[in-house]
Amino acid sequence: MPKGFIIKRNNLTKDTLRKIAIAGVIVVAATTSPYFLSHVIEHYFHDRSKKAAQARARKLYELKRRKLLSFKELGAGKVHIELSHYGKKLVRRYDLEDMRLQKPKRWDGWWRMIIYDIPTSQRRASNAFREKVKTLGLYPLQRSVWISPYECLSEIEFLATVFEINIDDCICYLKLKTIPRETEIKKFFGLI
Repeated sequence: MPKGFIIKRNNLTKDTLRKIAIAGVIVVAATTSPYFLSHVIEHYFHDRSKKAAQARARKLYELKRRKLLSFKELGAGKVHIELSHYGKKLVRRYDLEDMRLQKPKRWDGWWRMIIYDIPTSQRRASNAFREKVKTLGLYPLQRSVWISPYECLSEIEFLATVFEINIDDCICYLKLKTIPRETEIKKFFGLI
């Protein structure tokens, strides 16, 4: 991550990077005019007002300068715009920041248990993983054993990817009908 880059919630940087991440790669016809980004803004961001479009164009150039976006000329008057390595990392952090478990209207009666053993050489990753599992609202049965009544496999896989944890070697995901201290855990989740 480039030094001095501050993450703010719901800002133009976050919105711009996410939309480019969703689009994947943007290829646009470039003119000699410095305002060729107006085509990008018009087609991918749908900014209605001139002021919003100008702010978006400035943001795109700023993100390029900060090495969060890369612009490559393809020839034939076309430019290829995509997230850089740092840009992809920042989008992952934004996704991590906004991650929430989807709670169905009705519980399916299954418990999801996460058991993990992350090597001590990855202590920071282990601590970050545990903190995020906690903020997702899972119940701590033990230090490295967490319970949820809701489906959370995709969130656990995402966390393992973000924190560079080998999910096959370090994390077990179990689906169980009964668990220890079930009454206490049902109360925690408001299922009683």
